[in-house]
Amino acid sequence: MAMNDVASNDDASSAPRRHSGPISRRLLAIARTVRSDEPSVGELFDRLEAEGLGLTLLLLTIPALIPLPGPFGMVFGTFVALVALQILFGAERLWLPETLRRRPVPQRLLRKIIRAGLDWAGYAERGLREDRLVWLTGRTARMLLALPLLLMAVTIILPIPMGNVMPALALIAASIGFMAGDGLAVLVSLLIAMAAVVWTAVLLYTGAAAFDYAATLLARLAVHLRATLESAGADLGFAAGVATTLAIAAGIVALVLWVQAVRHRRSRRMPFDPAQDPRERSRAIARRSRSLVVAAGMATAAAAILVTTRLMLSGSI
Repeated sequence: MAMNDVASNDDASSAPRRHSGPISRRLLAIARTVRSDEPSVGELFDRLEAEGLGLTLLLLTIPALIPLPGPFGMVFGTFVALVALQILFGAERLWLPETLRRRPVPQRLLRKIIRAGLDWAGYAERGLREDRLVWLTGRTARMLLALPLLLMAVTIILPIPMGNVMPALALIAASIGFMAGDGLAVLVSLLIAMAAVVWTAVLLYTGAAAFDYAATLLARLAVHLRATLESAGADLGFAAGVATTLAIAAGIVALVLWVQAVRHRRSRRMPFDPAQDPRERSRAIARRSRSLVVAAGMATAAAAILVTTRLMLSGSI
């Protein structure tokens, strides 16, 4: 099935009506111009030219919208920073290692990406207009704008709870502006970036204050716990050993439950009953998956509490 099938039949006849915006036209152009059975990654981004930088920023930023610190922000923020550095040094198209450029893009995957992109673009293009404030989308402007983009990428990398959202929104607005050639969207991204800097500073200040308060409260609780046990004649060393043993047991249980939850989520296997309604079977699988995740979370929390108790009893806190 060729790439032209993406824009053929009903899709092709309705594309001028539903997908007439700048991003949609570029996606449809890819579908029409990439003729090989399995285009390479390099060929695909060569077709996109400068718009490929915006598309790459968009694809890398969306996963970083998860508002929790962790691997998503660190990994995707690092990739965004690498793209921003390429823009800073005046790249007109995305540079990729040669081994990655030669890798083929499966035809089916490419069709799914383009179709999903067309659906998404229908919403994103409502407020866009091509060649508006075009001086903000040229090569020189992109090089200057790469500095705030790089700052937003670094902000996403930082392990700050709720610190990913505003920088990611700024990057998404900039990527849309680059793809659509709409300078107003790029200007909006700068305004969001400035707000993101203020928001990050507030989070850092409040986070530091909250950490200090929690540390002080925990230290007082540790003193009170040790004093209570000593007044009751308990051996603090023995109590710490019991807490350590229970923490190890809870950690093992949590690990086993998390492994089961991941395996269940991947395999979706349950005893097959031909008489069971498929929808009921699906709901049963979902309930089991949720139960495993809840149980694993509770075991993890118990292990964390026991570790903290052990540190409090040993005087480390």
